[in-house]
Amino acid sequence: MKFTDLLSGSREGSDKLRDSYKNGHSYGVAVVGGEHLFVRKGFTVYSIAYKDAERIFRRVRRVQAMMCCDNGELEIEYLVVMADGRELIEVQLPGTKAARMLMDELKGTVTGVEFAAP
Repeated sequence: MKFTDLLSGSREGSDKLRDSYKNGHSYGVAVVGGEHLFVRKGFTVYSIAYKDAERIFRRVRRVQAMMCCDNGELEIEYLVVMADGRELIEVQLPGTKAARMLMDELKGTVTGVEFAAP
């Protein structure tokens, strides 16, 4: 299995990354590994070392939706990873509960990263 580095765009295929990905906790498309955060987008698995990320945060967007009897709003959760002052990736998470659990695990595991939107 090959991983694409979010910062450089290079593809890596190390056993250490593969083991970290397989043993990590999965929250939809995001996997929390020992030293890396992995994100699946399509057929590509992106990775970023925690030490390289500046910010990791949730973004909530409200979308208009047709309900059975009236119009309403849905809240869609996204995970955003920033480094070098720019957004590297934004992926949709499965729901509010998964997003909260993901952020709680990241806050307990990772040091040196801000968990708030700029």
